[in-house]
Amino acid sequence: MTRLLAAAALAACLAGCQTPGRPTVPTSLLTCPDAPTWRRGGTQRDVAGYVTDLRDAHADCREKLGAVRGLVGARP
Repeated sequence: MTRLLAAAALAACLAGCQTPGRPTVPTSLLTCPDAPTWRRGGTQRDVAGYVTDLRDAHADCREKLGAVRGLVGARP
């Protein structure tokens, strides 16, 4: 009887020590778009388009990073 109680206590202690497995992060959240390539020369309109594309790439990556943080329980 004593061995049974000891085994049950040990099992309860070991169960409390288990850590949850790693969360599965979808592959789509693990990559960010590349920064747009800049072509030398051009007009101010070209620069504005480049800056807009660059901000869009940053926003996409930031959104994905936020989703990954939510999955793993990390804080910014």
